[in-house]
Amino acid sequence: MKILITSFFLLLTSILLLLKDDNNKDELIVKEEKKEVVVKKLIKEKFVKNLNFSGFTEASRIVILKSQIEGKISSKFFEKGKPYKAGTQLILIDPEDKIAKLKEMEALLNQRKKEYEVAENLFKKGFRSEVKLSESRTNFEKALALYEKSQVKLNNTKIFVPFDSIVEDSYVELGDYLKNGDPIAKVVDLDPIFITINITENEIDQIKKDQVASVKISDNLYEGKVNYVSRTADKLTRNFKVQIKLSNENNDIISGLSSEIKIGTKTESAFFISSSLISLDAQGILGIKVILNEKVSFLPIEVLSDVGNGYWIKLKKNFAEDILIITQGSEYVTDGDLISFKFEENVQ
Repeated sequence: MKILITSFFLLLTSILLLLKDDNNKDELIVKEEKKEVVVKKLIKEKFVKNLNFSGFTEASRIVILKSQIEGKISSKFFEKGKPYKAGTQLILIDPEDKIAKLKEMEALLNQRKKEYEVAENLFKKGFRSEVKLSESRTNFEKALALYEKSQVKLNNTKIFVPFDSIVEDSYVELGDYLKNGDPIAKVVDLDPIFITINITENEIDQIKKDQVASVKISDNLYEGKVNYVSRTADKLTRNFKVQIKLSNENNDIISGLSSEIKIGTKTESAFFISSSLISLDAQGILGIKVILNEKVSFLPIEVLSDVGNGYWIKLKKNFAEDILIITQGSEYVTDGDLISFKFEENVQ
């Protein structure tokens, strides 16, 4: 009997020792599995979604100045490639014959005016018929029209710049004889300057007149506005034409330059992170690893924009305003791991 009791106590002691040993092993495993990672607190920021386009610059106005009369160029006051203010005279077409013609028409007008005044006076006294009075009035009006036409021709001997512009090309030289309709010069208005882009039918509803646009031309950044949005698509491409208007007071931007355009279409809250913090889970889903209740949590994300030095993202299932994202050690932990963490240096 004593032997049985002794054996029972020995067995019980052995079991208790084994259980204690297992508990110690479990504690050791927990301690071994609780790894430490480095985290950073991210707070949502204002993100503006941009549509990106490429285009080219265009002058706001290009005009070919033409002669409206015949005559020889007696003076030339401009040079190709130079800017001129509106109203600046470019050439003078010899006006001598036009001056003589105007004087002739002026004399005829004075004569017809006197004849009409006499006829009107006689008509009032009953010595001239209404038909004769009408003839005198008609002759006077014809003479007035001829005089005004001669005045216009004299005025057209001077060719002026119609608006502030640059003379892009010259088609005449001093002494050239011009005919009616002959080209004289091409003038180009570069202020404002326009940028033409083509937009697909999926994007056109997001573009409105006066929207702000960021424009990059030859590594220089400018701010412009949407000036024109076509309401009909091109028959071949099905794209819509849109123009961006830029101030170009010093004519620094010339026509025909390639441009990169960003137009902000939507504002929302999002997180900005480094591309190295994005990972894939076992199912190939894109996401980030964060700390929730001292455990690793893999949160699926949607990438809103790649800006070169990082990504703007939003969470698909968690709408917190701030998160603790794992910045170091994420490759050694998985979803659900119980861990300890510390913040990046100088970051709370």
